[in-house]
Amino acid sequence: MQSNPKGFERLKRQGHRNHQFDLLRIFFATLVLLSHAPEITDGNSSRELFHRLTGSPLTLGTIGVDGFFLLSGYLIVQSWLADPHLLNFLRKRVLRIVPGYVVAVIVSTLVVGLLAPGIPRFFQGIDVHFLNSVALLGSPATPPVFPGRPYAAVNGALYTIAYEFRCYLLVAFLGLCGVLRRPAIVLALAFAFLSSLLYVPPFDRLDWPRHVVALVGQPSAVFRLTAVYLIGCCFFLLRGKIRFRPSYGLATTALVIVCFVFAPSRGELAMVLGGGYLMFYIGQMELSWLSWMSHVPDISYGIYLYGWPVESLWIWFHRGSPWITFLASTFICFGLGWLSWHLVERPALALKRKSVSRLPPRTLTDANIVSSVPGTH
Repeated sequence: MQSNPKGFERLKRQGHRNHQFDLLRIFFATLVLLSHAPEITDGNSSRELFHRLTGSPLTLGTIGVDGFFLLSGYLIVQSWLADPHLLNFLRKRVLRIVPGYVVAVIVSTLVVGLLAPGIPRFFQGIDVHFLNSVALLGSPATPPVFPGRPYAAVNGALYTIAYEFRCYLLVAFLGLCGVLRRPAIVLALAFAFLSSLLYVPPFDRLDWPRHVVALVGQPSAVFRLTAVYLIGCCFFLLRGKIRFRPSYGLATTALVIVCFVFAPSRGELAMVLGGGYLMFYIGQMELSWLSWMSHVPDISYGIYLYGWPVESLWIWFHRGSPWITFLASTFICFGLGWLSWHLVERPALALKRKSVSRLPPRTLTDANIVSSVPGTH
């Protein structure tokens, strides 16, 4: 099937909802759940499906996070260029990402704190470190709540929220500097960061001060996630020069598979570039059979926000098969994602000025607002 040459321009129109992207976000969130179930159970990736299949350090959780960051880079650059005003941009980003995050922190902290075995020590440990971690949109810093378990954090997956918000700020900075009007510069910057997927950056060998890590993040995650985000930005900025054809898609798929077979350590690089091409190839197609997605709210952010605590609690009380954990947690998290959208995320978006964007009656249709995610590796 020949791709629609006007596909990217169709995605650019204000108010258009891309059903492929909607479905992909839910898919990526589910991949994170599928990856975390065996990892939280075992404390390692020995039973993680993608790791066992390919021998690569890459996991389904990494793929889910990278997919979210690719989509976010694409859509957030689109949002800035459609309305390049810093305060409006920041207001939209904060209203989209912060309310759901804060409620998830409160709910997971209270629920896990009450149900986990280390209750007294847990609540005594909620102090300034906890408040600082939440203020910086990170994983809430609390004492271990599951004694003897390899991952004892309340909600360890939330660390990526801070990295995504930093990427929002990077887009705003590049926009204010006029760099987003020069795609070649953004592409060069993206590949400079992307080199971190080929070797360990020299900055990783430095002992970064604690306050720098708190504000910027861990060096390896900074390089990796920023690289993926910038590649997503480039897919939008260079949309007029990218050609999507079935033959290109098949060749890209073959190259990704070959890379995982013969050079699994380079798998993430292949997945970001080749998988990004395939993802946006699908995204620009006209797929009328996905029209039913217009009746489905954007539950992907909520799925991700509550995935870690739900799976951790299930594992603590049942300690059974990770695949049963995945199935049960997916059912629960889909429900929590629905509640998060209707009770928290959508009401928060209603606080935006009508001049910035109008809110639809039931589901999110502003393609400039992407759910965060993101995920864990």
